[in-house]
Amino acid sequence: MPMTRHRHTLAAILVAMLAVFGAAGPFSPAAADSSHPIVERALRDLGTYQGECWPWVKRVVFEATGREMGFDYREGFLEAGAVEVSAAEAGPGDVIQVALDSWTSPDADYPGLHTAIIIRNRGDGTFDAIDSNQLWDGIVRLRPGYDPFAQARANGLQVRIYRFPTGAGQPREAASPGAPLVPGDTARVNTPGDCLRLRKTPGGDIIQCLAHGTRVTVIEGPVRQVGVEWYRVATPVGEGWMAGQYLQKETGPSAAPSAQGPTRPLLQYRAVVPLAAAD
Repeated sequence: MPMTRHRHTLAAILVAMLAVFGAAGPFSPAAADSSHPIVERALRDLGTYQGECWPWVKRVVFEATGREMGFDYREGFLEAGAVEVSAAEAGPGDVIQVALDSWTSPDADYPGLHTAIIIRNRGDGTFDAIDSNQLWDGIVRLRPGYDPFAQARANGLQVRIYRFPTGAGQPREAASPGAPLVPGDTARVNTPGDCLRLRKTPGGDIIQCLAHGTRVTVIEGPVRQVGVEWYRVATPVGEGWMAGQYLQKETGPSAAPSAQGPTRPLLQYRAVVPLAAAD
């Protein structure tokens, strides 16, 4: 199926889904965006048999981001480069894991253990989600108004929500938060073993991918969109927007703007990187 038709099909699914979810009240387009690579990949399995929830989510995350989750119901997320976010911060593509914090090993087996992917945060501790095996039949279904906290309370479990960087390849090491970036600061791209996408707008079209260590100067920001703080920066290839979590602020004498350009060659954009990547 051509990509354009494929995206139109997903958009139609989302429209129908939002008609069901409409009782949740007003929403922003970004809060229910089927273009998020994890959401988009999950929707392809809607109505099909995919088995248990955990291995299905692992397959979806790997195929959407190139990141391979481990086997532990907590550490498995972190091993793939995910970070934990609060229920208030959670958004499309984030993964809900209901589990017992004291028993998250691969042999964990108890009532209430469940994994689901968020499509929309309703803002009241509930989510419109998609998951597999919610009716114990291995089928992928939408789950409007899912309340993982109620499920956890009923079974004496805990809820954790994880967010995956959506760049292709192996997990990246995120920059240390440190002092916040402000206009005029210089920073370096901090993506060991990978590059960081420079975009025309926050989360928009990709201009180029800049290598780890490339120096940039902050012009504007942050602008928060879909849980990511974006900064407009000046780079050796021109201006654009970058995800702040992968920018390491420079301090001391070396922080002065430099005309020397990147410390390593620029990497060309690779077509295999999902266009909806968050960084």
